[in-house]
Amino acid sequence: MYFKIGILQVLLLLIPFISGAMYDDQPGLFDCDTYLEVEIITDLDTLISDVGPDPSYHPAIFKFKDTDGTWVTLNVEIRARGKFRKNPANCDFPPLKIDLKKDRKNTIFEPYKDLKIITHCQSGIPQHNQYVLQEYLIYKSYNLFTDLSFRVRLLNITYRDEKNPERIIEKYGFFLENPEDVAKRNNGYLLDLSTVKTSRVDQDQLTLVAFFEYMIINTDWSMSIMHNVELIAVDYFEPPYPVPFDFDWSGLINIPYEVPSISGMKIREPERIYKGVCRKKKEYRKVIDLFHARKQELFDLYMDFPYLDEDIKKQTLEELQIFYEILNDKYIFRIEFIEHCND
Repeated sequence: MYFKIGILQVLLLLIPFISGAMYDDQPGLFDCDTYLEVEIITDLDTLISDVGPDPSYHPAIFKFKDTDGTWVTLNVEIRARGKFRKNPANCDFPPLKIDLKKDRKNTIFEPYKDLKIITHCQSGIPQHNQYVLQEYLIYKSYNLFTDLSFRVRLLNITYRDEKNPERIIEKYGFFLENPEDVAKRNNGYLLDLSTVKTSRVDQDQLTLVAFFEYMIINTDWSMSIMHNVELIAVDYFEPPYPVPFDFDWSGLINIPYEVPSISGMKIREPERIYKGVCRKKKEYRKVIDLFHARKQELFDLYMDFPYLDEDIKKQTLEELQIFYEILNDKYIFRIEFIEHCND
């Protein structure tokens, strides 16, 4: 009898270690390309309406389907975040930040105290579900070019209102890797700066960022004022590396956001504008060669992605092809990247 009790006690003591080992063997949160099925149960009206300058965290139940098909439940807190999309005049559903609390131990969320969730903007417009997928694919695209990039994990989210069980919102979303984790993964550290001289950052990496932003038709970034760009230092004696994020204003997605104009509000019209620093043609060569080397992987990423509408997929590939034609046209290349660069 004493022997049996001893074995039972040992097994109970080993359960946390066995469980932890099981999670050590499975891919990390950002190591999978498949979507993670999750549920978020909370007071939706309170969450969505709390969009002031300093929104509060609200209690929520977060569930996710594990690799073996079982549902894991975590007690979490969640709040609205962002600026433009947090404004109800622009979006009826804000981006979110989730505080995963302490019971995340022995799950794929154990390394993360909190995470940002990129969400849909308009709940009643189906097209906004596709916009989320398009931004997700832009992050995945940039991952092809450099490890100095934010990783993402696609989510199939069911939002449930705890006060009204019949109120259910089913949308795509995705987790965005924390900047500190991007830096740690690259053996570096994050620089907390509000402004920077473009000449002080790594020029090849800055050129890569500028070419990529040009490719996706995005001008909503600035190196000098650190807008939608993080800086990661790997070596104290070497220039830091820029890491771009927040691509929802990209023309490759073309969300019909309204912006102020002289005659009132109007739908913005994205343009391909090169915002990189001026360099000689031979100094561009390294980045140009990289884009050519990754072209097939880039096109395959979109062609093989099963959740994107075929019409959107076709239009996106056409826009990407235009970018590559510009790279190959000496005349247009000189105008776009040499004559119109930023001194």
